[in-house]
Parts: sequence; structure tokens; C-alpha cells
Amino acid sequence: MLHQTIHREIVWFYPWLRKMASGLMASERRSHTLQPTALANEVLAKLMSWKGEISGDTELSLRVLATTVAKQTLIDRGRRRTNKDLYMERMRHENSNQWLHQDTPPPGSRVPIVLDVIEQLESVDQDLASLVRMRFFEGCTFQQATERLGMSPRTAARRWAFAKTFLAKAIEREESR
Repeated sequence: MLHQTIHREIVWFYPWLRKMASGLMASERRSHTLQPTALANEVLAKLMSWKGEISGDTELSLRVLATTVAKQTLIDRGRRRTNKDLYMERMRHENSNQWLHQDTPPPGSRVPIVLDVIEQLESVDQDLASLVRMRFFEGCTFQQATERLGMSPRTAARRWAFAKTFLAKAIEREESR
């Protein structure tokens, strides 16, 4: 069986497996937290528990099987990581939406304070409040925001400097209460 074959051939197989894992990891685009040795160990553990048989040239078949298992392991880890990243992004989005609609902000959150200050700013200058909303909440670059508002870059820069100072002082006042 494969288990006996691996034990007999481990002298040449494990160094080859580590080298193959290093090559696979080097050719990957994304950075992995998985090290080549860990990948080799995981592949070896999967091969040791495999119940199948190898026919023909044992060494060649073993190499092909190990390479296939290593590639599938990297694919599975990538999928899990992508799913985790998507889940975390969705949770961040859901949590930020919840905080916007709560009466009491979470500890250390400035979002409700910023929203109150923007409302105060809107009573003074609607364009300035829109500039702040675009920058803070819509993720617009400075250039995108000025183009959308139809402001010259120089005027927008002056107003942006005023808005930042206004926001900083208002946030400081609110947090000191």
C-alpha cells in the first residue's frame, strides 16, 4: 500500500517534497502565511492517511500525487482565506451601519460625533458639508470631490482646511464632555 511505500521511500521523498513545496510557494502571487515546510508536512500527512494505491512507476506516481495534493491544499487554503476576508469585510460594513443608527456610540467611536458636527457645518455651508461627507463616508479623493462639487482646487483646498480644523475642534469639545 501507499503507507508502506512512503515509509520505504521517505529518505528521498521528504527532501524532494520540501523542494517542490518551496517551488509552489514561490510561484504563488499572493503572500501566504503557510511556509513550505508546513505545506510539505501537510501533504505528507494527507498522503499517509490516503487509502488508495499507486500503480506503475512508484516514484513518478508518488511525485505526481504529492504535487496534486499540494496544489489542492493551496487552493483550499486560498478559498478559506478569501471567504474569511469577505466575511470580515461584510461584518465591518454591518457593524459600521449599526453604529450609525445607534443612540450610544461604541467606545472610542467618533462616527456619531462627526455626523453631528457635519450637521452643524451644513447649517453654515452646504457645499462644505458635502465635501466632508464625500471625503469621509464616500471615500472620494480630493480631486473627485472637488469635481463633483464644481469647485476650483484652490477654493476646495481652502475650504477643506477650514473643515478639518472645524471638525477637529468640535470633536475635541464633544470628547472632553
